[in-house]
Amino acid sequence: MPIPLSLWIGLLLGLASARAAHGLLVRSNNSAVSSSAFVVVCTFGLIVFAPIAGFTIALAPDWACAYLVDSQRLPAASETLFVLVAALSVPLGFIWGAAASTRRRWNILTRRITLVAIALVTTGAPLLPRLTVQATYAQFHGDFGIRPISGTELGYALLWMFTILGIATTWTMISLYRMGQQPIRD
Repeated sequence: MPIPLSLWIGLLLGLASARAAHGLLVRSNNSAVSSSAFVVVCTFGLIVFAPIAGFTIALAPDWACAYLVDSQRLPAASETLFVLVAALSVPLGFIWGAAASTRRRWNILTRRITLVAIALVTTGAPLLPRLTVQATYAQFHGDFGIRPISGTELGYALLWMFTILGIATTWTMISLYRMGQQPIRD
């Protein structure tokens, strides 16, 4: 997952989780952070979203930086920091959307989702030509050794990871929704 897009994607996933967890949030007497939905969302961010972000950084660090900076010149801890930010973006999006979901303020939640989606598109659209090729930072800026991403190991890895992300996201959203629909047990 490209670093410049991972924050926006994580926030969108968190906001969507807040919508899916509406039933759980309404039944929770405490804050959204102490709800069982928050545990699910944090687990999703840690076990699904962060490894996908981390794997792309490990496999193709220059691609993950969208060839904006030379990954060789970044501090050693920066990759870990990027993965941590990606992991935290999902629960942050959930927290940001939980109050609106609890109060059934769908217009506020929709505005927040729209705002993040616009940020994702405005960030991603200019980067799209960069993200369709595989190269190193030097190759990309020197205009040599650039290969289309399709058919490369990075292309296959991205296809696999985005498939896993799609399946895990669907399963998580359905699970959050169903958990909120279950009758309260005493």
